[in-house]
Amino acid sequence: MGQMLALDFMRNAFVTGGCIALAAGLVGYFVVLRNEVFTSDALGHVAFTGSLGGLLAGLNLLVGVFGSCIAVALAIGTFGGRGRGRDVAIGTIFAWVLGVGVLFLSLYTSARSGATGSVGISVLFGSILGLQQVQVVVGSITGLATAAVTLLVARPLLFVTIDPDVATARGVPTRALTALFMVLVAVTVAESVQAVGALLIFGLMVTPAAIAQNLTARPWLGMGLSALIAVAVVWLGLVLSFYVSYPSSFFITALAFAGYLISQLGRRIVLRLPIKSVAVAAALLLSACGLSQSPTGNAESGKVRVVAAENFWGSITAQVGGSRVQVTSIIVNPDTDPHSYEATPGDARLIAQAQYVILNGAGYDAWAPKLIGANPVAGRTVLTVADLFGKKEGDNPHLWYSPAYVDQVIDRIASDLGKIDFANASVFTQQAAQYWTVGLKDYHDTIGAIRQKHAGTKVGATESIFSYLADGTGLDLVTPYSYLNAISEGTDPSAADKAEVESQIASRAIRVFLFNSQNSTPDIQGLVDKATSKRIPVVKMTETLTPAGATFQDWQTAQLKDLLQALGG
Repeated sequence: MGQMLALDFMRNAFVTGGCIALAAGLVGYFVVLRNEVFTSDALGHVAFTGSLGGLLAGLNLLVGVFGSCIAVALAIGTFGGRGRGRDVAIGTIFAWVLGVGVLFLSLYTSARSGATGSVGISVLFGSILGLQQVQVVVGSITGLATAAVTLLVARPLLFVTIDPDVATARGVPTRALTALFMVLVAVTVAESVQAVGALLIFGLMVTPAAIAQNLTARPWLGMGLSALIAVAVVWLGLVLSFYVSYPSSFFITALAFAGYLISQLGRRIVLRLPIKSVAVAAALLLSACGLSQSPTGNAESGKVRVVAAENFWGSITAQVGGSRVQVTSIIVNPDTDPHSYEATPGDARLIAQAQYVILNGAGYDAWAPKLIGANPVAGRTVLTVADLFGKKEGDNPHLWYSPAYVDQVIDRIASDLGKIDFANASVFTQQAAQYWTVGLKDYHDTIGAIRQKHAGTKVGATESIFSYLADGTGLDLVTPYSYLNAISEGTDPSAADKAEVESQIASRAIRVFLFNSQNSTPDIQGLVDKATSKRIPVVKMTETLTPAGATFQDWQTAQLKDLLQALGG
């Protein structure tokens, strides 16, 4: 447990998550009591749209989330009542809001291709382990302030909730309280998005309150239990995710759901248990998690600890560093999409303990800088490959497909390792030179053969991963870049681009058609089938090492030789 709390990103998650959960538990109690569950869920969808709208406008993501949620919550308050007609109106509006979110997602993709997938995933499913300092401060202060305001208005709000007519007759400002409550819901939803995401908001706002109401009918006790349960599931979820490398949002919602099932199925038994016993049981569970085997400390003595976000850069680093480095790559599964990858506490722990971290950058692995920022370490060296070549979000991030860039990265890795381990600096330089001349010889020779024999040959492709390699081999990639970019980012290409690609295949205007076999949608498979029917050779390419245990040069050379053969040898 002490080792876990020694890491900045875990302390940030516990503090911010606890404050957010406290507010969610208190506000959520009234959400369930007032039957406003549908509204809180719908506001989660508004948070998704608002975040992307804010980014498009050049604002901070938090500004978009909070602004949109509060504005829509106040609009909901104008509907009044809690009847069927109001729910229908809200449902209609939110369907439209979600459609606007899809539009914003598409526009953001076009403007900033690299980060879209990461932004969408973090908003939909939360990113509590990657909280930056401003998010920690805003989330903690907002959570505590929301909880304090909720407690201040709890008595009159309870009166209005239980008997609004009598409350109005007694002079309670019903409309003002309702508007304030909607703002509290909006703020709670907006801040909860950071912890569990827009799609899982129920797990933090609704489920703890539902459990509390199953356990007691006393309002004040119910509010306290709801807040306690919300904080408990967040903290226990973080502990479990630290020792079992699965997303914390999964554990948070799973624990809440399990608690709800227990409260439903065993209500009478649970009611007979003293609250003190429940607290002791929770403490024992936390202690058990803390007594688990330490997950760290397995680095071999004397070796430079290196973490690469992707295995292609990890493979290169391992061969440049040789026996004097210990390299761990985070993304090694060929089926994993780095754009939408959700980092685990184990990933954050690896980066926190590394002496040297290598990222691709240009928005390709946008989750990685968040982990680095959430746990700053003095003396750690970070290489962001995109920065070497002036690439930023919106540029083609598939830098490892550029032979020229790969050669420069090899030199930079050797230089960085030499600065970290100065005694072996000359060894790293020699090993880099040997890797370039011997390890990459077949790779460079095959590129040279393609350039010598087939320079200027027109080819087509499905994604932008081939763009840099087309330049390196001298091939003429005639597929519209806007089409390549759209497919790479998972959005729909324009009708004009689709028509042009199909026309190039139908007229045999291209000699070879290349496609990413790791992202073969039905539309892409349809193009592959059409190319095959037109006797156009089809070459498979992948975004990451295939198989996962291959070296960078073996993987790339095999693809290049397939391409050379398809071009005619």
